[in-house]
Amino acid sequence: MRLPVLIRFAPEVGRQDGWGRLEELTASSARLSTASALARGEKVFLSFQLDAESFKSLPAEVLYEEGDDDGYRSAELRFTDEVAKRRLARALIDVLSR
Repeated sequence: MRLPVLIRFAPEVGRQDGWGRLEELTASSARLSTASALARGEKVFLSFQLDAESFKSLPAEVLYEEGDDDGYRSAELRFTDEVAKRRLARALIDVLSR
């Protein structure tokens, strides 16, 4: 799975939005590839389209991140909103059941 994703940061951080790709996606977590700098413990808000379901500003916490020699970052994220996680689980089941 390689879903394009918009990455927003908390307003108080004052950072520009970024783009990336979700390399792996579950109802409770994701692996993200991006050129945006991320920090462990940082809160981010992801927006993406999963089939017919649109997710806007899904809150997540950066659990782990590392960079490569080309300037890209790989990060493990944990989703923090329980209602959104249930909605994501339903959307993933729908996509995988086809």
